[in-house]
Amino acid sequence: MNDSILNAREERMNEVLNFLSTSHLSILVKANIPGPHKNLGEAHLLVRLFCNELKKNKRYKACKLFNTDDGPFALISFVSNDIKSIKLEMINLEENHELGRFIDLDVFGSSIPSLSRKELGFSLRKCYLCGKDASYCSRNKSHSLDLLLSYIKECVMTYLTKQIELLLIKSMMTELDLEDKFGLVTKSSQGSHPDMNYQMMKKAQQAIIPYFKKLFEIGYQADNLINLLEKTRNIGIDAEQQMLKATGGINAYKGLIFVLGITCLASGYEINHHQNFNSIFENIKTISLTINDDFKNPPITSGLKAYHEYGFMGIRGEVKNGLPSVQSTLKIINPDEKHYLHRCLKQLILISEDTVFLKRSKSMDSYLKFKSAIKQLDISNPDELKSFTVKAISENLSFGGSADLLITTLFLQSIKEFYT
Repeated sequence: MNDSILNAREERMNEVLNFLSTSHLSILVKANIPGPHKNLGEAHLLVRLFCNELKKNKRYKACKLFNTDDGPFALISFVSNDIKSIKLEMINLEENHELGRFIDLDVFGSSIPSLSRKELGFSLRKCYLCGKDASYCSRNKSHSLDLLLSYIKECVMTYLTKQIELLLIKSMMTELDLEDKFGLVTKSSQGSHPDMNYQMMKKAQQAIIPYFKKLFEIGYQADNLINLLEKTRNIGIDAEQQMLKATGGINAYKGLIFVLGITCLASGYEINHHQNFNSIFENIKTISLTINDDFKNPPITSGLKAYHEYGFMGIRGEVKNGLPSVQSTLKIINPDEKHYLHRCLKQLILISEDTVFLKRSKSMDSYLKFKSAIKQLDISNPDELKSFTVKAISENLSFGGSADLLITTLFLQSIKEFYT
């Protein structure tokens, strides 16, 4: 074992002592990774995931993250004098969480060492692969390091993709279930889309979610972001084809496949490279470096027509610039506010270049007039929401591009809560 790892372990204990000087009860969160190299992407992910898990506890007080040559770790303080009950809770997490085998949650009272499992009558930790005492397998080198690390990576990836699927479903359904949505499809209304309905939108979602998961996995496993858009373009095309198959040829989510697909790539990369949350937007810029090439194509789509006629870059401009409208809207998300979703949708309509909205407006003058009306809309007033929705339907308006950005905003907010 080299000196840098030994020094890192000594420093870790010093940090624990420092933490204990200001907190009566502290938890050391460290990934349980075999081998000499502890700074795997999975190690950083595990530490952050379990920090977020512990933050849900009503006794949680504070958290501090550290990166060292012996791997990442975190120190968390709890407001409690009952070290035994806290240790039992940590053992429960280690034993029953899907990834609990890969994390150590050591509980310290007023001094070192931590309270051990043995002191509470629990057996030693078990081997990932065979169920024997982990210490026995470690001493006897019962399993190769490659096999152990491969198993950890596989389990983490399986867990992540399941969580990402849940976040995708939640984001898409939250938008779809929002009522009085200015001409967009809802559970009770086709809005200004006579060729669409609620059940069709759900079928379209089910068709494209596997592709979003695949893009997240590719981003997670990527070594760099260069040419990632070109490498995954066929996945987006396949997603569109499956969507059209599910809807009988109706375009329900083509714009979403593009913007959320790139967001999934960028989010997967951010998580495995233990970047901060805002790096996702820089990742999106890097992934989209070649997006300007699209504007050289003939104006055969409404999006390209808007660019050639008005300079509107639409959703392509959003990703090229790192989703500025989404970044702005993330700052006003407040689930405690009754009408926060309407507020977010309103903001996205006002600050983004929604080419669907522009097309339905039929002219730039009408587009600007409708935007002015939306700006004056009091979204906390249910009567105004209903009234404007009726008007939007009668005028055949739709804000499909803004709805796609709302789903993307909700997904990123969930990523932030899940991992950051």
